[in-house]
Amino acid sequence: MSSEPSPEESKQKAKGPALKSLIDVRRAGAWQLHIWPMEKFVVRKRGRLHLPRSYLAKDGEDMQTVHEGTDLNQLVHQYYLESIDPGSVAWVNFVHADNVVARRHEFLGPDPRVAGFEIDVGGNIYIRWWDGFLADQWTGTQKWKLEVVWDENEEKWVEKKY
Repeated sequence: MSSEPSPEESKQKAKGPALKSLIDVRRAGAWQLHIWPMEKFVVRKRGRLHLPRSYLAKDGEDMQTVHEGTDLNQLVHQYYLESIDPGSVAWVNFVHADNVVARRHEFLGPDPRVAGFEIDVGGNIYIRWWDGFLADQWTGTQKWKLEVVWDENEEKWVEKKY
């Protein structure tokens, strides 16, 4: 009787490390909003970018139409670096407790980072957030998690696309 694992058992055993590796890469690649993004993410067709006003979009979101050729990373960076009068909103500022002029990104969490984007078939674009301080990931009003699926062609675990 052979004690070697079956190919299916070997594949399943590799799933955990593959998932951890993909999560580590996604988090390492997430860029902080207050720093200019090093990479471009250019959209190929017109869509609607959903921009949450606060953590988990508890205070709603703004929407902005984006056109083909728009760099989403640059647009998101510029939008969240805008100043906002904290006295005009009742949102929680994670960075400043006093009523000083704040930037939009301070209402998203202590260390909001862009980990990517989700684009649905209707042209809606959602930001995948990773907060380095809270160790939390969210999109819109929901938490997200990375999932992997087995790619038969490449014979390895790959990120599940939505």
